[in-house]
Amino acid sequence: MEQWRSEAKVPLKNARAMPDKLAGTTLCSIPPLLHYRIAFRNSTLSGTLERITTVIITMRTTITTLIITAPFALMAQTTYYVEVGGSTLGPALPYYSPNVLNILVGDTVTWQNASGTHNVNASTFFFPANPEGFVNGDPSSDNWTFSHVFTIPGVYNYMCMTEGHSATQTGRVLVTDGTSVPEAAAEAPIALSPTSATDHLFVEVGSRSIDHFEVMGLDGRLMATHAANTGRMMRIPVAALPQGNYLLRIVETSGRATTLRFSRN
Repeated sequence: MEQWRSEAKVPLKNARAMPDKLAGTTLCSIPPLLHYRIAFRNSTLSGTLERITTVIITMRTTITTLIITAPFALMAQTTYYVEVGGSTLGPALPYYSPNVLNILVGDTVTWQNASGTHNVNASTFFFPANPEGFVNGDPSSDNWTFSHVFTIPGVYNYMCMTEGHSATQTGRVLVTDGTSVPEAAAEAPIALSPTSATDHLFVEVGSRSIDHFEVMGLDGRLMATHAANTGRMMRIPVAALPQGNYLLRIVETSGRATTLRFSRN
């Protein structure tokens, strides 16, 4: 140590000779202070390299994550909301608003009851042309919310099952896969008048091509079948029916069917 202390006091001008004097000196013979400084420098360098490596790995992970998730972000699903309300007693008649939607596969439609007693019935029993059926249960006056995710492209028709509501409360969802062209979304829903008929029931079908009409009981029994004529307004005889509530199933030439409820006075 005494030799080291004397050598450590070598003037700056002789500093270049130091390496010669340290030549052959083992790490164990290096004084503790110098040993510590060497170890500290090595540790600092090692830590810096580790931090750089960590940053590189983090950047690579982030870029990989962005590459993987970007397509899914571009295809993010959308939720559409439909207000449900109204009453046959007024002031607003039963309705879905909006009653026609154009959406993509994977999107969600959420119905929210604002007033009245309603439900959403798109079952294939009433709408056999629907790609799949769904229903949220019996009509309810609660502030209910019902959501459905559409995974199959096609045209979905639905209605409210409360007595007399289907005359004005029907809806349609047109689902595409992003490449196909939907049917005309501006087509007005089929309407019945009067909803309480005595002799004849008038059916407003718009520009649809109708094949025939089926009159059914609420239990699904077929009561009568009527051929369709041409025109936007068609007349269905109901005088022979006993008084009560019925369903009119309108079958288009394409196979699509719409079912509405009416009463025979």
